[in-house]
Amino acid sequence: MFGSFAPTPYDLRFQLLGIPVRVHPIFWLSSAYLAWESEHLDRVAVRVLCIFLAVLVHEMGHALVTRRFGWQPEIVLHMLGGYATSMRHSTWKDIAVSAAGPGAGFLLVLMIWLPCELLDILLPGSTLLSPRFNFAAMQNWPEAIAAGTTGNELVLTAIDFSFWFNIIINLINILPVVPLDGGQISREYWLWAKPRRGMEICLKLSIVTGGAVAAWGAYSMKFPDVAWSFGRNGLFLGVMFGYLAYLSYEELQKSSGRQW
Repeated sequence: MFGSFAPTPYDLRFQLLGIPVRVHPIFWLSSAYLAWESEHLDRVAVRVLCIFLAVLVHEMGHALVTRRFGWQPEIVLHMLGGYATSMRHSTWKDIAVSAAGPGAGFLLVLMIWLPCELLDILLPGSTLLSPRFNFAAMQNWPEAIAAGTTGNELVLTAIDFSFWFNIIINLINILPVVPLDGGQISREYWLWAKPRRGMEICLKLSIVTGGAVAAWGAYSMKFPDVAWSFGRNGLFLGVMFGYLAYLSYEELQKSSGRQW
């Protein structure tokens, strides 16, 4: 999303399923900003780990499909996101690679949802987009899990934040905004469907969508109690999508040679 990030001496490096993973220090800093709660640093730590798991699973989706198509990828986690290195395949293979990230993310949401259902901590009427938890039921869990108020609060934090972050990050990623996954899918589709005007259509769609999300981010800051509000994190959302919309606008000017 924000381009490549050069290696530093402070990167965390490991391998997962034979795929090298590098975590840039900015990933931890940006995650801590999103998760920050000055009076509860233990909750911040839990949320940062939830972000790490969500982004890693998302990028693993890209990486595993890329490897299936014959390219050895590397995963890099950086500013509240990351990328899996890849190469140009065919139109439909590239669409499959782009779709695999959000697909893996939504699968993770289901893997969190099902245990909650089995443990009877979902209230009637809950949906994936609007879960409602009965955390009082946690008192009936085995003592090794439920012992202590702090332990229960951290489990509550992990479940609640994981739902919110995984759904939001993957819904955002399927929006047709370049260079997000949805933007990559949009580009591949429109270049295939309309070779002469495909890039123009893709970039215009990216500008409109990015601008709308940026406006919603600003609205969220002013009205933090409305449904689907991002509260203070609306600033990050607004700046990010405003920037991406501007990049698409610049690219459209360069490619079309005229003002739009």
